Amino acid sequence: MQTATVSQCGGVFYDSGGEFGNYGDGENFILTLCPENPGQKIQLDFTEFVTQVNQDIMSIFDGDSVAATSFGDFSGSNSPGLVQPTEDNTSGCITIQFVSNAAGNINGWEANIACLTPCQTINSQIDSTSPAPNGDGYIRVCPNEDITLNGSGVFSVDGAGATYEWDLGDGNTASGQSVTFSYPDPGVYIVNLNIRDANTSIDPLGCDNNNLINQVIQVATEPDFSGTGAANSVLCYGESTDITGEVEAVEFINNCTPPVSGITFLPDGSGAVYETSITVDCYDSAQALTDISQLISICVTMEHSYLGDLDIEIISPNGQVVRMHDQGGSSANLGIPWATGTVDGNSGNTTPGEGRQYCFVPVGGFPTLVGGIQTGGTFPNGDGPGTYNDSYVPAGTYSSINSLEGLLGSPLNGDWTIRVVDNIGADNGHIFAWSIEFDPNLQPPELSFTPVIETEAWDADATITGTAGNIITVQPPTAGLYCYTYRVTDDFGCEYTQEVCVEVLPEVITEAPDDLFVCDTGAPPYIFELDSNTPVVLASAPNPSELIVTYHNSLIDAEADVNAMADLSNYSGTDGEIIFIRVEYLNSGCYEILPFSLNVAGQPTINPALDLELCDDLSNDGFEEFDLSVF
Repeated sequence: MQTATVSQCGGVFYDSGGEFGNYGDGENFILTLCPENPGQKIQLDFTEFVTQVNQDIMSIFDGDSVAATSFGDFSGSNSPGLVQPTEDNTSGCITIQFVSNAAGNINGWEANIACLTPCQTINSQIDSTSPAPNGDGYIRVCPNEDITLNGSGVFSVDGAGATYEWDLGDGNTASGQSVTFSYPDPGVYIVNLNIRDANTSIDPLGCDNNNLINQVIQVATEPDFSGTGAANSVLCYGESTDITGEVEAVEFINNCTPPVSGITFLPDGSGAVYETSITVDCYDSAQALTDISQLISICVTMEHSYLGDLDIEIISPNGQVVRMHDQGGSSANLGIPWATGTVDGNSGNTTPGEGRQYCFVPVGGFPTLVGGIQTGGTFPNGDGPGTYNDSYVPAGTYSSINSLEGLLGSPLNGDWTIRVVDNIGADNGHIFAWSIEFDPNLQPPELSFTPVIETEAWDADATITGTAGNIITVQPPTAGLYCYTYRVTDDFGCEYTQEVCVEVLPEVITEAPDDLFVCDTGAPPYIFELDSNTPVVLASAPNPSELIVTYHNSLIDAEADVNAMADLSNYSGTDGEIIFIRVEYLNSGCYEILPFSLNVAGQPTINPALDLELCDDLSNDGFEEFDLSVF
């Protein structure tokens, strides 16, 4: 420690006593540490810190003099932790002032010095695509159709060691400058090429590109064939039916769902900056925030044990910054933090607390976070069961301390970032998620689409006997299942088919019985066994078990299949009566009507002496069987 300005990107920063000695009494030093190269930022990581509490004080400033914004005063064991310039500090320097009193001194501090190299400008671009985009710049494909993209990056310094990853817009990614992929589901997908270089001083993953390609890929919807079908799906043998082909294109409505970030830990650090970004990519590339009412809300779900520790800012894709909370609020809690008191004092414990959602809105009538503080809250002390009391900010809707109109003119698409600056030691927290939501009416309607049906027709088939527009008449010649294909194509180049099948039932092959002759056994009515005719009727049928036989007294009843005769084994009929037999294929409605007559013959006498009567009651063949041995 000394009064000087030093440009250094490595080594260790000690108190005036060095590595092994104490600092001295009555010191008043001002040291400015700057990076070695323009554009770099100095970083101090205090690994040890102890001074006389409130007597020997270190003050740290965000700039190249004590006139810069203060990160705070530190004494006792209240270590500054990790200290680095804010984004607004263009010098990249940090100024440290140390003042000790004249009575007593102790160990002092030790901090590692490093420099952060600023990121270069990287722009990603698509060099070629297959299929090629249409006139609107959109790639249109069918479900499961292969898409190949080739991309590269334009680097302001050097692209050596860069990595390339495609965000396919469906939750999947693909690595490499050239990728081939497909989408199984219809929809609108926004594809971007993310590039990171080999500079890990700012971000351990490397610096990323500064732009969004926002390549729109539309995957066609499957058309609606619900109007396609046959007038009759089951045909009797020899019948015909019409089949109508009808198809409707299905609209896809693009829904721009507000993106949500993941978890960001906010460790304790003086001047340390923590950022969490989300990518908005579903608007037209030229769309900007032109009216503050187009911004619905910026919502952050978080916990922290010291509201007065924090600056909270929103940064738009083109770098416009609005501070939504500017320290203030002292020890008020956000959410339910893991803490051991109003000042945590145990910030090395990274156990997450419970988050609460705080939404910043542009409309008036809501307090700021500081204005929304309530007192008398009870919170668990560490893991409990003990508690402590503290003020807090309940979940809800709040106004930004600076007007959100500072975002006007920002592009909607791009990386929106929440920046949190931790200004004072001893407390930490978490951002569990955050999101930004715009007016749904800003969503570009052209991203929604309805495919156009360009061709539609029935495939040729020998059993089609007539065609009238999209209606065909079919008459299959034999029993069986016959299927017909309606084929359509749309302006995406996708082909879809719908198959309609009809079943032709077997021919009802039967044999009409001979007219029924019986002997005159007395006065009418005469008793007949009609069911003895059924074997004759079904004799020529290939599958008699598939046929249903009923007897009726009239043709009308037989056609309508009503009033069937009940007792066929003991039917009382009269001479000359016509019986109608209905033979149907398994309740299908396919049937045949077979009429036959009842005829009663006179009683013949063969041998008057023996008085032998012959009357055929059973076989209907005109003969009576008898045993001659009785004579």
